Amino acid sequence: MGADLELARELRRLRLAAGLTQEGLAERAGISVRAVSDAERGLRTRLYPGTATRIAAALGLDGTARNGFAALARGRSAPASELAPLPAPRTPLLGRVEALAGIVSLRPEPSTRLVTLIGTGGVGKTRLALAAASECAPSFDDGVAFVQLASCHDAKSAGLAIATAVGANTSRKTVVDMVCAAIGARRMLLVCDTCEQVPDAVPLIGELLARCPAATVLATSRAPLRLGAERLVPVEPLGPAPDREVFAERGAGLRPALDLAGSEPLVDEICARVQRVPLAIELAAARVAHLGLADLRDRLDSQLSVLTGGLVDDDARHRTIEATVEWSYGLLGARAQTAMAELAVFDGWTLAAPGQVLGTDPVPLVSDLVDHSLVGAPEPTAEHGRYRMLDVVREFAAAALAASGHEDAVRDRHGAWFLDAAGAASSAMRHADQHRVHREIAADLGNLRLAFDRLRSLGRGGDALRLATSLWMFWLWHGGFSEGRAWLRSALASPGDASPSLAATARWGASWLAYHQGDVAEARIHADALAALAEASGAIGERRNALTLHGMIALADRRLDRASGLLTEALDAARELAAPWILAVSTLNDGAGLTHIGRLDEASHRFAEARDRFAELGDDTYRARALRHLAAVRLLAGSPAAAREDLEESLAIVKAADDRWGFAETAEVLAHAAAAAGDAGRAGALEARAAVVRHSLGVVPHPFDAILADRHLGPLRGTEAFRRGWAEEAQGADPSWALQ
Repeated sequence: MGADLELARELRRLRLAAGLTQEGLAERAGISVRAVSDAERGLRTRLYPGTATRIAAALGLDGTARNGFAALARGRSAPASELAPLPAPRTPLLGRVEALAGIVSLRPEPSTRLVTLIGTGGVGKTRLALAAASECAPSFDDGVAFVQLASCHDAKSAGLAIATAVGANTSRKTVVDMVCAAIGARRMLLVCDTCEQVPDAVPLIGELLARCPAATVLATSRAPLRLGAERLVPVEPLGPAPDREVFAERGAGLRPALDLAGSEPLVDEICARVQRVPLAIELAAARVAHLGLADLRDRLDSQLSVLTGGLVDDDARHRTIEATVEWSYGLLGARAQTAMAELAVFDGWTLAAPGQVLGTDPVPLVSDLVDHSLVGAPEPTAEHGRYRMLDVVREFAAAALAASGHEDAVRDRHGAWFLDAAGAASSAMRHADQHRVHREIAADLGNLRLAFDRLRSLGRGGDALRLATSLWMFWLWHGGFSEGRAWLRSALASPGDASPSLAATARWGASWLAYHQGDVAEARIHADALAALAEASGAIGERRNALTLHGMIALADRRLDRASGLLTEALDAARELAAPWILAVSTLNDGAGLTHIGRLDEASHRFAEARDRFAELGDDTYRARALRHLAAVRLLAGSPAAAREDLEESLAIVKAADDRWGFAETAEVLAHAAAAAGDAGRAGALEARAAVVRHSLGVVPHPFDAILADRHLGPLRGTEAFRRGWAEEAQGADPSWALQ
């Protein structure tokens, strides 16, 4: 879609959503009806900045929506948020040529806004969806996003998962508004996998289709979503030739020397007995590691008696899958059967986690399950690789666990493990190897969500608050601000038996998440509550935290003397604590306050001290931030060469750690350096790059940087060179950031 048509469609959509006629919008914006009409018909490809501003105000747009409309009015698409990529398929796509060709017709067409692949579990819906999405990707100018809903359990958790997939992190919006604002007028494909897991999420899909006219959804489900725009594509079992290919491919993976020449009739019989369902074929083929083909066929005859009835409806196909899993389950010893049932509580796991749940060394039991193709093993080269059950296997195992009468105890042990793991991670994120900890938490998000939901459902508000509080720094650096804030809001609303000190820490984290999204009003509420808790407890650490928050809020309000005074008080309090990381952060913060009241020498000393303290602690994330602040002061002091050295070191750290937020902050200071050197075009380009990455994360510039930006960039923003640098960079910028 060209930018002109995109502007036309988006303007019409926004006007209708606001309940305005063209005449009503024109009157409210103080422009001519002709201007509105021409824009909506695509006759005007751009709008003057003043006209665009008046229209945005008339429509009541703010935040992401306002920025997106402003970008369209300038004749280009808004910078795209980072989308969750398509996962790499684990197996080749076999026997689906015709089905794939049919689905590929979903390339952006009004009649194919929602395509749902339906079929029994294990029939290959996800694999087919991935292939179709990959082939169609070039037709969607704004990309493809993938969201797996298997670990979601209600509309809210599903909505947050979709929000994360489309890069939506805007604050002060409902989940629906957040998702729709992030997608807007973008021509993109959203792949929603395993929709049957959360039927309550279907209205959200319907809403985004209604409000995002250029978006297309490809869903997989065991049942129709029953939305008006839905086009159903049944995914059937394989045909006689492809089923043999699947069997041979899977069997050869277990027995490389397997030669099926001359055994085709026997293989065909085995595949027919399992009704050619891909998962059933894979599970049957896995037995060639232990059984001959004739024995395998005979066991299928005795173990899967349901197949002899010749049932061909959907329910029967589902029972076929269950029977196939049950047959594999029946080959296990009693302890391995118990382990399989208990492992169903995990959304994937590493070998570190199941020991507490199983109560024994997990390696022999997990290995047994891998041998029986009931658990998928990680790649041999993966560090602390993750094991997973296929969905249908996990469902069978979960039913076995429920029937055992021990489900509650097992889920309690699962929750206890991840509650403790989150607590340990909370401390580790402030020291060396912090980025490995971030990656491990991200990999276990499904399990952490399950644990959090269970704690809330059991009314264990104190433990739910402890889990949410342990992860606030993870959400800060991972970019999941909206989900982190939702967890803390929910847990704070019903804290149960939470201690005052835990409540104080929760307020601390909640305030920072709000602050970095520019929601200073909510940050102030949490800071005030924390101050009251600190006064009641007399705890120096809580007092220091409250002073820090109020100091930073004063900085956001541009009350600079007040901010500096509070941050210096916080540093004095930190010196009374035996907490090296807190002292390092307070030193950094005090430097920020001193910078903005003109005490540059003292600020420089604070930043250098903070840099060295973080280096001793092994906290590279905050060492990079200290270096950026030190560079900012050196720019103000007229030492650009020294500032450049600090920025190069900071940039090397954030690139090595794949720290996108740190990159955005470094690019911001580099823009200031370019401005100081008189290079307005480069300053504009760097500022645009920082803005694109921040937008993808859902954060706003830190007030420390924003105040400096007004000083360095303010005089340049009206120049042609700055505007050109900004426009060229923003138009082609990739939120994955890679600075050249």
